Amino acid sequence: MQYGYFDNENREYVITRPDAPAPWTNYLGTEKFCTVISHNAGGYSFYNSPEYNRVTKFRPNATFDRPGHYVYLRDDETGDYWSISWQPVAKSLDEANYEVRHGLSYSKFKCQYSDIEATKTLFVPKGEDAEVWDVVIRNTGDKPRTISAFSFVEFSFSHIASDNQNHQMSLYSAGTSYQDGVIEYDLFYNTNDFEGYYYLASTFTPDSYDGQRDSFLGLYRDESNPIAVEKGQCSNHTQTCYNHCGSLHKQFTIAPGEEVRFAYVLGIGKGNGERLRAKYQDLSEVDAAFDAIKAHWDERCAKFQVTSPNEGLDTMLNTWTLYQAETCVVWSRFASFIEVGGRTGLGYRDTAQDAMAVPHSAPEMTRKRIVDLLRGQVKAGYGLHLFDPDWFDPDKADVEPSKSPTVVPTPSDEDKIHGIADTCSDDHLWLVPTICRYVMETGETDFFDEVIPYADGGNATVYEHMKAALNFTDEHVGATGIAKGLRADWNDCLNLGGGESSMVAFLHYWALQDFVDLARNRGELDDVAYYQQMAQKVQDACETHL
Repeated sequence: MQYGYFDNENREYVITRPDAPAPWTNYLGTEKFCTVISHNAGGYSFYNSPEYNRVTKFRPNATFDRPGHYVYLRDDETGDYWSISWQPVAKSLDEANYEVRHGLSYSKFKCQYSDIEATKTLFVPKGEDAEVWDVVIRNTGDKPRTISAFSFVEFSFSHIASDNQNHQMSLYSAGTSYQDGVIEYDLFYNTNDFEGYYYLASTFTPDSYDGQRDSFLGLYRDESNPIAVEKGQCSNHTQTCYNHCGSLHKQFTIAPGEEVRFAYVLGIGKGNGERLRAKYQDLSEVDAAFDAIKAHWDERCAKFQVTSPNEGLDTMLNTWTLYQAETCVVWSRFASFIEVGGRTGLGYRDTAQDAMAVPHSAPEMTRKRIVDLLRGQVKAGYGLHLFDPDWFDPDKADVEPSKSPTVVPTPSDEDKIHGIADTCSDDHLWLVPTICRYVMETGETDFFDEVIPYADGGNATVYEHMKAALNFTDEHVGATGIAKGLRADWNDCLNLGGGESSMVAFLHYWALQDFVDLARNRGELDDVAYYQQMAQKVQDACETHL
């Protein structure tokens, strides 16, 4: 079954059948505000971390990817209603046509139903901590139509734990208010004017609104059949407890062949709703913001393009491998539908592998992540398998975790450093070729002499950090001379215990070859001899026992 195709000219994946067997997700945002959105508009937004400063809720591992960022349309003459994305209303595919285009940091949803063609484009503008929904509704029929549009998002209690447990506290920890086209959501326990407020705004003047989820959906209903859309009117209700949402409703009369266009804005920060509502009422500002996102990725992709006899290879190398790797470098792999905020921070090997792929397109971010990894390495040479880079950042430039109505213990310094029992045998080795690729691309040879602290105390140059990584694996080999698997190797689910890993031995050899070239280039001849001998020992063990 074919569900879509690659549009190489526009750098988009086009989904033509929305009833795919699993959510097809995209990432919106290139800085600190991110939305993870599926091809059916399910997903969630967050600021800086998917664990805290979550803006909208998401319920993972269910048969539906809900809730999401939805726009409902209603024919006010007949009472019939649908959503621009196939879900959540899910009109029959025999009656309605849906198309989704996942582009680079944007997603476009298109629906054709009952002589109405509607599109919704979601993206996060550069320089703004907000998501814009650019909505166009066109009457393709031969008579005037009266169509109502309703937005819907369900606001988060900011912390993933508060969304999913201890509701005796979280249900009383926030409230909504409405004024002049903006629903503002106040996290009472967070007095910070930026982190403590979320909002949904519209560029039109709403006919009605809802800030309380159960008023919009109705009891014993869900996102597929909200009572407000069924009735054609929101309840104009906000309150200071329970579950909260953002729904702004407007009725439009659209002549044949005519269209209406407007925008919703979802974001964080007290007062930003009013500011961005005013800004994007000039729809040319929406266009300019979208063009800036396109230009961002055009510049990135232009740095490396290939033409080969294999079109599929070109598609991956020219667009999607870069996009995937750079997205993971920015957000790590813990913002997704698989990891939805319960585990956050940086995975050591994941981050090293992703950073290896993008020094040509994002050298500054690559360097930052390499420094994060070096700070997450201990003096013995291994890396902390999962850690929060803010733990070891002396500047702590990123925002602190937002306050929670539930007590969340702060880990002690000792708790942050795991021992050999929890060490993956390959993590630290990825760091060596990643650093080499970064310097080869940028020419920043002085980086090897930069002094960076270890996670458990003490300082070393980058060059010395690399030696520590290689030495650790050399010191942890089995009876045959093959590297030990320790807690696990690249396959996290394979708990090797006292076993050996051919994969880690091969990786060790590769890293040693890169390091020997580096040492030779620096004129470190003693290191050249020492690590060549180490590499030969690895090679002999592999050729003898594997």
